[in-house]
Amino acid sequence: MYFRDIIGQNSETSLLRAAVAEGRVPHAQLIGGGEGVGKLAVAIAYARYLCCPNRNGEDACGECPSCKKFDKLAHPDLHFAFPVYKKDSTKKPHSDDFIDKWRQAVAENPYMTLNQWMDYIGAENQQGLIYASQSEEIIRKLTLKSSEGGYKVMIIWMAEKMNAECSNKLLKMIEEPPEQTVFLLLSESTDLLLPTIQSRVQRLTLRPIEEDVMARTLCDRYGLIDADARQIAHASAGSWLQAIEAIHLGGRTKEYIEHFMALMRRSYARDLKGMRQWADM
Repeated sequence: MYFRDIIGQNSETSLLRAAVAEGRVPHAQLIGGGEGVGKLAVAIAYARYLCCPNRNGEDACGECPSCKKFDKLAHPDLHFAFPVYKKDSTKKPHSDDFIDKWRQAVAENPYMTLNQWMDYIGAENQQGLIYASQSEEIIRKLTLKSSEGGYKVMIIWMAEKMNAECSNKLLKMIEEPPEQTVFLLLSESTDLLLPTIQSRVQRLTLRPIEEDVMARTLCDRYGLIDADARQIAHASAGSWLQAIEAIHLGGRTKEYIEHFMALMRRSYARDLKGMRQWADM
C-alpha cells in the first residue's frame, strides 16, 4: 500500500507527508474515521513512507529493500496489533499468532471490517479483543533497537478493542516512546478509548470518501460506466466497502434475473428437457 493507492483522503495524506518533510513526526497519532474510509490503508502507506530511505515529496520509492519488505508487510520495524480471540484457554493470545493470516487478509482487502477479519480467522461468534498480554509484546518489541536504523512503527488496528488493562499498560510507552518510534492507533469509535490514551495522541480524522473520487475509482478498477459508478458512489455514503458490496450485489441480481428468464423461455416453449436441465443447474 502506497499513498497513491489510497482512495481519496488527499488533504489528510498531504498533512502526513508535510509532517515528515518538516521533521515534526508525532510519536503517537490516533487515526479515526468511519468504516471503509481507509484508516488501515493510510497507516500502512504512512509507515512505508517513514521507513523508506529514498522517499520523495509524494510517496515511497517502491524500489529499495525497505519497500520490498513492505510489499509483503514483513518489514522488521513494522509491527501490528489487532483484535484476536483465544484459540487455547491455556495460552495468552497475541496478534502474532495470526500474523500470516493478517498479512493475507490485508493484502486482499486493506479496507476490511472487524467482522470480516474475525470471519477470516474462523472466530465464529467469539469477540475480538486486544488483550493485556499484547501490551507486553508491544513494549518488548519497541524497546529493541530498530533493525534497519530508521523508524519503528506500531499500528494498532481497532484500538478501541484494547481492554482496560492493555491500555493502561501502554500509557507510559505511548507518552514517552523510544526515539524514532511511532504509534498509529486506528479507531472507528475514538470515544471508547481511555481518556488517558486520547490525551496522549495527536488526532487525524479521515472523512467519508468523496463521491467523484469514488466514482472515478470504480470506473478505473471495475470498468463500470460513469452513470452506474456515480449511482453506487452516491449510495455508499463515503464507504469503499459499501461500494464494493453494491457491485457484488448488483452482479448477483443480474445473474438471478438471467437465470429466471432462461426458465421462462423454456417454460414458454414447453421445453421439458430444458426445464429439467435448468433445475439441475
